[in-house]
Amino acid sequence: MIPFTYGFVGWVTNWLALKMTFYPLQFVGIPPYLGWQGIIPRKAHKMASKSVDVITERLLNIKEVFLKVDPKKAESVFLPVLEPSIRYTIIEFSNSLDPKLWEMIPEFVREEIYHKVRRESGVTIRKVIRKLQKDIDTLFDVKALVLKKLSGKNVGLVVELFQEVGAPEFRFIERSGFYFGFLLGLVQMIFMIYFPLAWTLPIQGVIVGYLTNYLALEMIFRPLLPKKFLGIFTYQGLFLKRQTEVSRLYAKLVSEKILTPENILSELIFGKASKDIIDIIRKEVIHHVDTVTFLAKPALYATGKIEEFESAKEKIARAMADNAVEKSFHLEEYLGTALEIESMMGDRMAALPPKEFESILRSAFQEDELLLILVGAALGAVVGWFQMVFLV
Repeated sequence: MIPFTYGFVGWVTNWLALKMTFYPLQFVGIPPYLGWQGIIPRKAHKMASKSVDVITERLLNIKEVFLKVDPKKAESVFLPVLEPSIRYTIIEFSNSLDPKLWEMIPEFVREEIYHKVRRESGVTIRKVIRKLQKDIDTLFDVKALVLKKLSGKNVGLVVELFQEVGAPEFRFIERSGFYFGFLLGLVQMIFMIYFPLAWTLPIQGVIVGYLTNYLALEMIFRPLLPKKFLGIFTYQGLFLKRQTEVSRLYAKLVSEKILTPENILSELIFGKASKDIIDIIRKEVIHHVDTVTFLAKPALYATGKIEEFESAKEKIARAMADNAVEKSFHLEEYLGTALEIESMMGDRMAALPPKEFESILRSAFQEDELLLILVGAALGAVVGWFQMVFLV
C-alpha cells in the first residue's frame, strides 16, 4: 500500500499547498502569527507592483494607446449626446444677457445659431481629445489605476488573475503530486521491506511532500527553452511552452477587468488629473464662445453688456465642462474598440524573452517558493505520523 499511500500524500500535500497559496483572502486566526492568510493575498500589494511594472514598462505605452483614438470619430460618437445640452446652453446664455433676447430672434436665425454652435462644439471636442493625447502621461496615471485594481479590497482580483493565467500549471502541480508520490513510494516500499522502521515514516513523508512540490515547480518553469533529454524527447517548462496562449489570456483579463474603458474614464474624470481635464474643457468652451460671438462684441461693448457677457461665458463654460465630464461614459464602447489594449498587450507579451515571460506567473511563488515547498514537507510529515501511528 505504500506507493498508493505516498501517491495520496503527494496529491494531498500539493493540493493543500496550492489552496494555502491562494486562500484565505483575509487573515484567519489570531494576528499577527497564529493563523494564516494565502501567500498571494498576503503579498498582493507587492505582486500588484510587479504586475504594474510588467504592464507599464514592457507591454503598454499609454501615450501610444491613446494616439489610437481618432478625434473625428470621438466627435461623431460624443456630439449627438451633447446636443440637448447645446440647445439648453444657448438659451441660458442668451437669457443671462437679456431674458427677452432669445424670443426676439427669428426662428431661422435661432437654428442658424444652433448649427454654428454645434459645429464649433465638434471642433472643441476634437481639440480636447488632441490635448488629452498630447498630455496623457501627466493626466492619466496608469500605474495608480492598475495598483488600485489589484490591491486592498481588490485582492481577490490578483488571485483570480494568477489562477486563470496559470490554471493548467496549477492542475499539473496537483496531479503530479500523486505521480511523484507513487514513484517515491516504490522506493520507500523497498526501503520498508528491508528496514521496517515505523518511526521513519514521518521523515519519509517530509521527503515526499518536499520533493513532489519542488519537482512540480521545476517542471513548470524549467527549462526556459526547449531541451532534448536522452536524445529522445524534447521538453520545455510547461508555462513557457504556453507563452502565446498565456499572453492572449493575460491581455484579455487585463483589458476586461483592469484597464477597461470604464476604469480608464473613471481615472481621468475622478482621478488626480480631473481638475486639469475640466479646466482644459472649460478653456476650450470659452474659446468656442468667443469664436461664435465675435461679431457681437462691439454691440455688447456699446450697450454696456460686456461684463454680463464675460460672467455668463464663464458660467456656461463651467456648466459645459461638467456636463461633458458627466456624459463622457458614452465614449466607453468606442474607446474599447479604439484603444486596442488587448491586442497590443497580447502581441508584446508573446514576444517577451522566456526569462521575462516566466516572471509573470513565477512572481506568485518566487519570494515564497521555499515556503510553499516547506508547507508540502510539513503536511507530508503529518500524514507520515498518522501512518506511523496506524502501523504501530
